[in-house]
Amino acid sequence: MFKANFIVLFASFFMHFSCVAQLKETDPNFEKHYSDLAPIETDDIRIEFIKPHSQEGFTQITLKVFNKTNDYILMKKHAAAFISSENGYGTKFPKEDIDFIEPHGDITRSLKAEGGIGFKVNELKIVLDSVFSKAPVNGKSIGAGEFQMEPDKNSIMMEPFAVTLKKWRYDTRELSADFKIRYRGEGIGIINESKLKIRKADGTILKNTEAKAQIIVVPPMATKTLTVLRPFQKDEVAKKEVIHIMFDEALTESISTTFKVPSLSLTFDLKKTTEANK
Repeated sequence: MFKANFIVLFASFFMHFSCVAQLKETDPNFEKHYSDLAPIETDDIRIEFIKPHSQEGFTQITLKVFNKTNDYILMKKHAAAFISSENGYGTKFPKEDIDFIEPHGDITRSLKAEGGIGFKVNELKIVLDSVFSKAPVNGKSIGAGEFQMEPDKNSIMMEPFAVTLKKWRYDTRELSADFKIRYRGEGIGIINESKLKIRKADGTILKNTEAKAQIIVVPPMATKTLTVLRPFQKDEVAKKEVIHIMFDEALTESISTTFKVPSLSLTFDLKKTTEANK
């Protein structure tokens, strides 16, 4: 009986010890946490900061960003500079990535600088000077071109857009075509399916009647799909008639303007670090 009680007592003690044991700082999974940061608020945005911390190979902080404007806001994550003089940390940048925030919308995204070792520093600075920019919701037409159907080419540069025809079907009953559109500029690419037009051989203009009503927003170096779907009435187009899909008013660009946001100073927090590594 005594032996059984001893085993139970020992197991309970071992489980308790395991629960409260701390990860050592030399453990790869040890996390160094930093003090809470007050939100930043400007005329354009409000930013809340969540769980700033480092492990041996990275530093990460999550941002919840609120767009206070009537414009789009771009968040260029790879422009955030993580800087420390400790452990050979130097200056690090996140991987290349750009997000956008709708007018009066919000997003939650993480900034993560990684690579090598020596990231468990006590103090570091995050510079956000070039991270955020603002682009008007109404872009300027870029004077785009057109595709011939049947196609005489499957890809056209309509600066700053690269437009590629992926699949199509065209006869006297219906025109159907899917395009991949890549925006290669620095601001916001704006696609409006309802503005696509179809030009007949005699110059008659037909609308893209089955188009979606919503605007498609394309951040830098991203790709979206654009669909043309137009049923034809009997004798509306002749057999083998050459028609053209016109992009002139469907593609616009909104140029972005960078605005500055204050830098962050991260400071080691012993209590938060102790709790995180239990």
